[in-house]
Amino acid sequence: MEKTSMFNNIFLVMEDITNKVMKSKYNPFYYHGALPQFIMYILFLSGLLLFAYYVPTIDNAYFSKNLVNAYTSVDYITEQIPFGAVIRAAHRYAGDAMVIFIVLHAIRVWATDRFRQYRWVQWISGVVLFLMVMFIGQTGYYLIWDERSLLLTRMTVSALAAIPFCGEFLSHWFMNGRTISNLTLSNFLFIHIGLSFSLMFALWIHYVRMTRPVITPPPALNYALLGMVFILVYLFPLTETKMANMATQPTMSEVDVIFLWPYQLLAAVGEYPFWIIMLLLLVGLCIIPGNIYGAKPVEAAEVVNNKCVGCRLCSLDCPYQAIEMVPAPADSRFKLLATVKAQRCSGCGVCVGACAFDAIDLPNLEDAQVTAKIKELIEAS
Repeated sequence: MEKTSMFNNIFLVMEDITNKVMKSKYNPFYYHGALPQFIMYILFLSGLLLFAYYVPTIDNAYFSKNLVNAYTSVDYITEQIPFGAVIRAAHRYAGDAMVIFIVLHAIRVWATDRFRQYRWVQWISGVVLFLMVMFIGQTGYYLIWDERSLLLTRMTVSALAAIPFCGEFLSHWFMNGRTISNLTLSNFLFIHIGLSFSLMFALWIHYVRMTRPVITPPPALNYALLGMVFILVYLFPLTETKMANMATQPTMSEVDVIFLWPYQLLAAVGEYPFWIIMLLLLVGLCIIPGNIYGAKPVEAAEVVNNKCVGCRLCSLDCPYQAIEMVPAPADSRFKLLATVKAQRCSGCGVCVGACAFDAIDLPNLEDAQVTAKIKELIEAS
């Protein structure tokens, strides 16, 4: 915990400065987990508007005079549909913003040491959510079907084919066949939309052990974030690109460092080193919840059975669902008895403050000390 305390202190200083500039109610540092979810709603809405005019094909022989395909449909959205360019750019920059806030959320959780033991489900599900968001964003670039899309597709097929044992199967699945065709674009669209809606289920898993997760920032903060997205749209409008030509080998023109950095790494090191590096990164992220930094195990709260009246207040107030009410022994005059699930307890002391009967304690810490600490935190906030 000592190794993360420095980063935690940095965040606390930044939060304190922000509180002095604006009210604590609108401090974005208190909503670092909720802001990505609001951005997700922006992406859903703008994505549905784009989907209404999108044609997921590489070519269309039925329109010899006026070619209609993925690229021309995107161009039609940008040039002909009222505010189409704005919606498309907002979709792009909102995706970048979502990744940035997810990374900030992960850093904040790590800095405050809120990823161990009882919160390993949140951390691992968060890693999965991040990977899903990255892949969804990358498939969005495939759907444009410009020169960059063709290059990214060929690089992905080559990288997947290099995976031992299952590489050929994965590359054929990715292309929806053995060659790039209209079915390839249909597959990209299915992945892009299907994974997007699957985020809702992954978010449910992310929240499953949190009693009162903060999932909705104040409206004023949402409006400010939306305004920042549109400022980016105005300052950095999307530039025109060239339609993909299957007969040529395109080069990367514009690189989105938020979503496309894996492709820069792939181009720099090659397929096999790329997968080794990505595997090491994934394993590193997944084992962080373990006690690999030398943190001492959390000592769980303890229930004083002869004082517990089964009022449920500790259970209702516990942020991590670490307290469960079970039937009391037959000789008790109360119906319920509180029990602590040690693997979920964080030792935060919320349950001690909630209990009016001194029926729950933290090891090696007097009730008066816990109460004084809670009052101190309340007064500070």
